[in-house]
Amino acid sequence: MGKTIRQSILITGVSGFIGRSLVEEIVNRDFSWTIYGIDIKEPVLNDSKYRKYIDFSIVDIRDENAVETYFLEHQFDGVIHLAAISRVVDAENNKKNCIATNYWGTKYIVENVAKQQNTWFIFGSSREVYGEQKVLPVKESANKNPINIYGECKLKGELLVKELIKKYVILRFSNVYGNNYDIDGRVIPTFVKRALAGETLYLEGGQQVIDFTYIQDTVDCIIRIAELLQNGTIHSDELHISPGNENKITDIISYLEKLLNKNINIEIREKRNYDVVRFIGDTSHRLDILDVSEFKCLSKGLELYLQSFPLS
Repeated sequence: MGKTIRQSILITGVSGFIGRSLVEEIVNRDFSWTIYGIDIKEPVLNDSKYRKYIDFSIVDIRDENAVETYFLEHQFDGVIHLAAISRVVDAENNKKNCIATNYWGTKYIVENVAKQQNTWFIFGSSREVYGEQKVLPVKESANKNPINIYGECKLKGELLVKELIKKYVILRFSNVYGNNYDIDGRVIPTFVKRALAGETLYLEGGQQVIDFTYIQDTVDCIIRIAELLQNGTIHSDELHISPGNENKITDIISYLEKLLNKNINIEIREKRNYDVVRFIGDTSHRLDILDVSEFKCLSKGLELYLQSFPLS
């Protein structure tokens, strides 16, 4: 039998929530992939066995020269670009950094990937590119009209990918949650931690309808898309990574009350003008492309997430 050829895969933002979760899943499945990772900070994985599988380098993607130097030293079969300012509120509070990271950083990555031969590319985009839509669920082909700087930068990144990369898939994530790598301050981690501590939950407006996506479903889809790009089944595409479920923001509280068997106090605050109030992703295209079909519902995802917390 011939020797298995190892694929060289770069993950940008490897120290982040999705990046760390993705590395662990790749290692656990024992893929014949050599994993390279870049981030602005060292990855802190919960088990040293994962860290040793990453050829890691600190690279600030906002630094054009640093990105170019890194790519001159490495050749990849595929690149999964996850590095970003990942919270809308952080992007709004520091628009300059959001533009530098989510637009210019993406531009530097995309331009250098385009110089390599036959390298496929996965771009982690967002449902935020659509802004508020009148018709739900939202199809991938719907008009893009972002209402915040985060969505604007992601949309510009998508256009760069389509312009410069031949083999690509744009994945539009929707409120990913589900393990302790998630970022403090995001909706579900905040609600869970405050509920466990018996603290009041604050709702910004309280009318949001959100298509929450469990982390395991997200990384499963990323891996499957990488395989399809690698074997040539897909050449260029874009799809929602979301379950297509209509979850009210208040549903999180109802599920937590049931799972924790306690009443939770809430306080309604004024809606922020940069928050998308309603989004549900149309799942039909994802189901056509992937054999990863059954996404976890919010109640099940929260149940699994709570297992990672010590309950008193």
